[in-house]
Amino acid sequence: MAIETTEAVGTAQKARYLRIKVVDTTRPDRPAVNVRMPLGLVKWGMTAAQAFSPELKRTDVDWDSLTAAITTGELGKIVEVEDEADHKRVEVWVE
Repeated sequence: MAIETTEAVGTAQKARYLRIKVVDTTRPDRPAVNVRMPLGLVKWGMTAAQAFSPELKRTDVDWDSLTAAITTGELGKIVEVEDEADHKRVEVWVE
């Protein structure tokens, strides 16, 4: 999983928020969901979810890579998924 990183001119910025956006591709100018969460809350939630939900451990998600991508604090997109059948696109990035 590659992360697209960005850097401010002259100084590196550390990520503080996770942004999740769900877009209905039939109406791209109006996001269906646009959520911004502090990274501390995201880290806690991921840990708690894995501890209390055995189903999450059986999913096809590399939790270690995902956690590392978030905790490194680098800015950029983590994942983008498009469901063409439902006309939805999900974008997740740190800012």
